[in-house]
Amino acid sequence: MTTIIENIKLGAMKYAISILGLLIVILSTGCAAPTAPLVTRVIDGDTIEVDIAGAIYKVRYIGIDTPELDDKEARLCDLAQEATRYNRQLVGGKTIRLEKDISETDQYGRLLRYVYVDDTFVNAELVRQGLAWAISYPPDTKYQDYLEELEAEAKKDKIGVWQETQPLLPIIVENVQITYIFYDGLVPRVESDEYVEITNRGDHPQEITGCVLTDISEGYPSFTFPSCILAPGKSIRIYTDEYHPEWGGFSFEYSQAIWNNTEPDVAALYDNQGREIYRKSY
Repeated sequence: MTTIIENIKLGAMKYAISILGLLIVILSTGCAAPTAPLVTRVIDGDTIEVDIAGAIYKVRYIGIDTPELDDKEARLCDLAQEATRYNRQLVGGKTIRLEKDISETDQYGRLLRYVYVDDTFVNAELVRQGLAWAISYPPDTKYQDYLEELEAEAKKDKIGVWQETQPLLPIIVENVQITYIFYDGLVPRVESDEYVEITNRGDHPQEITGCVLTDISEGYPSFTFPSCILAPGKSIRIYTDEYHPEWGGFSFEYSQAIWNNTEPDVAALYDNQGREIYRKSY
């Protein structure tokens, strides 16, 4: 009888130990808090890179499409830069929440997700600002009706991509030259620190609002100057994907290198009527 009781106690102890071990495994793995995605790079208006538990993923926003940074139409390229800037303002360097619809990835291996920062639905916010079109990509259409409602409002308000273009008054640009192209950036892989330097060689202030700088070897990307007056003898720089207020704070918002390191490209500057002002290679 004593032996039977001892065997029962021994079995119960082994069972308890096994349960305790299982609980330890669960607590150390399955119950660990998930790592919130951290945005490490904003690629353009509708694509980002995120760090999830040490792994890097590209994320494509579902249900929308923003203008492309390499569009050969200067107006759309300008809107693409604006969308990229706004996207960076919303999510750059922040932890975000990702929501899946039906598909896991697209044909390029990018995660397809709805993106949130706190209470802001980023996909929807870009459409609301007129910086993205509401585009249906079946079967991922959970919020498509809502996105199309926001698009209709933006279209009614004529903002962003829906804005009616007004003819620009011609500006005479003289003595403004491309003086330097830093084509071999130091930042690995993306060379975001590349830049084109533009200088006013004249004796008077020169307005360059609406002037367009482009890589004519490829036909893209282009940069359209916002309201800007360049003082005599002063230089400004247009960086590939960096901001330097001391040089004007201008950027192509381009997520990869623009200027070819082995086969020289040609940069060209046009006035606001499309007439060439200056070109330079390296």
